[in-house]
Amino acid sequence: MRRATLMFCGLAVLGGAATAAPAPGTPEAAGFTQLFVSPCGEPYRGRPGEPYPVVLWFKQADANHDGVIDKAEFRADHAGFFDALDSNGDGVLDSTEVAFYENRVVPDVLGRQRVGAIAPKLILVQGQGPQGPPSEQLPGQEGVRGPTGGLGAQRLAPIEYEGAAAYGLLAEPEPVTAADTNLDFRITKAEFLAAADRRFRRLDKRGDGKLTLDELPMTAAQAAAARRKR
Repeated sequence: MRRATLMFCGLAVLGGAATAAPAPGTPEAAGFTQLFVSPCGEPYRGRPGEPYPVVLWFKQADANHDGVIDKAEFRADHAGFFDALDSNGDGVLDSTEVAFYENRVVPDVLGRQRVGAIAPKLILVQGQGPQGPPSEQLPGQEGVRGPTGGLGAQRLAPIEYEGAAAYGLLAEPEPVTAADTNLDFRITKAEFLAAADRRFRRLDKRGDGKLTLDELPMTAAQAAAARRKR
């Protein structure tokens, strides 16, 4: 039901990419300021003060509500979204269906997104000498030094991300077309489910065949919001 509503709303109101001032009818104008793009490419949005919408995705994907997403549930989540996008039911996402996804369902996958106070690859140090105190860093940033040699930064510049990379667990700019492994501009359901298997392996850091909410990485947007809160 949610996915049927998503397709309808996409057709009705998401007529283009987001602008600096929220346009009438867009999620931003309706107060949805948080965005999570699931591994299969489905957008989930939340309002200020609500939990980051990764929680909404997790609840939907966890079909038996046992607190974990196993591989079968992860594949089923991909299959369900594929079927929602496959408007003619032929088992292939063609250029028209992909264009609908990119322009109407989640236009955030087009262009670049600026996320403030987060720098996964670049840290700009302002006013910190070699002995400057370290600031909080994202996982994988340990030991990254700024231009002046100091660890960390007092203030981190906004970073541009390609497409939806800032809003997903795997930093994929466009998760739907990322499944097109043979680059023929046609995405079969088999390709989409193969992408699900690859993504599950990448997220299953413990190697136990299941995902829990607490083991999932933060998206860049989620980490930036957490940093602003602190």
